[in-house]
Amino acid sequence: MKKTAILVFVGMLVSFVAAYAQSNEPLTFKDFIEGKEAFEENCLECHSLEWPLKKIANREEWDLTLTKMANTGAVLSKKQRGQVLEYLVAKSAFQQKCSVCHELERPLEKNKEFQAWVETVRRMADKKPGHLTDEEKLSIPGFLTAKGEEKEIW
Repeated sequence: MKKTAILVFVGMLVSFVAAYAQSNEPLTFKDFIEGKEAFEENCLECHSLEWPLKKIANREEWDLTLTKMANTGAVLSKKQRGQVLEYLVAKSAFQQKCSVCHELERPLEKNKEFQAWVETVRRMADKKPGHLTDEEKLSIPGFLTAKGEEKEIW
């Protein structure tokens, strides 16, 4: 009985997430900036940012982490939650995928506008075809634009 209830809950959650994802507007670099701000403001209320900035996780893992945080009292609007999720997914993609070819300090030291980051990421992706998904080719520039003056993320 308990397993059935859990499966029903998971099924409802997956349906909700799928419906939410389909109703969203396309992401802009402003969403990444607002996601970073919401992440910093809300998460710092309970803990340091060191662990989440070090963590590399996929979309599903970050989604579960955000759900866990909401269950322990973190308060984000629906829009903020989506923005934070996208920011953390992009951060993880940057850390995981870009570090395969080079150190991460160099891009973290640079400050560029969103379109310049898009061009840089596309140029890098062309050097290793298939390494980045189309989603990552747009989310990584969003993350790099949002990081601003920061030179370290871990």
